[in-house]
Amino acid sequence: MLIEFSVKNFRSFKDQQTLSMVANNKEKGKPDHLIPLDAPGLQDVSLLKSVAIFGANASGKSNLIKAAMFVQDFVENSATELKPGQKIDVKPFLLNPETAKQPSEFEVIFLHENIRYQYGFVVDSDRVYEEWLYAYPFGRPQEWFRRKFNKRDKRYGWNFSSANFKGEKESLKGKTRENTLFVSVAAQFNHEQILSVYEWFSDFFRFINLSMADFSYTFTAEKINESEFFRKTVHDIIRNADNGIEQIQVDVKDFDFDQFDDEIVKQISSLGKIEDLKKMKFLDLKLCHRSSDDALVYLDPEDESTGTIKLFSLLGPWIDVTNNGYVVCIDELGAKLHPLLVKFLIEKMNSHQFNDKGAQVIFTTHDTTILDNELLRRDQIWFTEKERNGSTSLCPLSDYKPRNDEALQKGYLAGRYGGIPFIAGQFDN
Repeated sequence: MLIEFSVKNFRSFKDQQTLSMVANNKEKGKPDHLIPLDAPGLQDVSLLKSVAIFGANASGKSNLIKAAMFVQDFVENSATELKPGQKIDVKPFLLNPETAKQPSEFEVIFLHENIRYQYGFVVDSDRVYEEWLYAYPFGRPQEWFRRKFNKRDKRYGWNFSSANFKGEKESLKGKTRENTLFVSVAAQFNHEQILSVYEWFSDFFRFINLSMADFSYTFTAEKINESEFFRKTVHDIIRNADNGIEQIQVDVKDFDFDQFDDEIVKQISSLGKIEDLKKMKFLDLKLCHRSSDDALVYLDPEDESTGTIKLFSLLGPWIDVTNNGYVVCIDELGAKLHPLLVKFLIEKMNSHQFNDKGAQVIFTTHDTTILDNELLRRDQIWFTEKERNGSTSLCPLSDYKPRNDEALQKGYLAGRYGGIPFIAGQFDN
């Protein structure tokens, strides 16, 4: 579970900004929206199951998701995908001549297997300057390791806790290049303590890309084919969405080479042995509607609306996230989905019945209809604002201290909480 995510000097983030998933104790009501913790040192703390981030175009909403994606990817892959001397794909805040030359900084505080971890690093395109890891197995901080580059002698200084950090150290230090993270390297060599940290980033910290070019219905279809629970859950939600779908059918079929002419078969064969390719299977998805004469009509996904297919495509990952207690980040959740469906998905994520394993979703959106006291707590609503210097600031709605009965959508559109575009001359005659 994510507790806090901080970013500094990355893209539009100049000064340090922190997204906190810690529930505000002053906010009352909606207990299903919270994840009560019992980890050492966190007994009186609850985390939020969902956070919505609003803001004008170019205010930095998407950059927060990109910052989280960079951290996850760098932790998981820096040891295996970056070659010696290869540049690191990190971008500082470029609208200031000083920050443009400085490294970016990230820190993640999370809970995994009932232990709180605090992990961070400082990096530019050439090297990792600092990296640190604290653990709180008994409620008090233990510094497991810290790595810091000394610019004067061009060497790294290392500090390991002899009492708390077990296992191999020296050989792993030697294997950690300047453009890789120690956590990434140590995980490749199965360091037991580091593996737990690495596992959270690689397995539990996830992203859903809703752009139609990259997002398909295949995952949901595969899950339906594998699990009757998935089939029933998706079917019930799809039917309740009132889009006319009566049934969902997923069949496993052989790949039919007879439908292609000889030249295309020859090209396909160049990809591998034709005998092996003929053994390939594919999933055939049909969505069933009822015609005016009460007959069932099976349609291909291509014959459905974009919104219907997007909802179907999203349901598989959504259910998978809640079943496994993942943390998932989504940019522009409401794009091409009806506002009522977006509300429905958020309600599912916030409910104890649907989400009882501590899953969390962080999403950006322009859909102001979800600015609703009945749908979200005030500490679940955050805003990005573009400052005069072009940088992004991030703050929760609770900082504005709205009344409990305040019409949040109306207040937001009126500019009370920031986060909306100013269009010069929009009221000129």
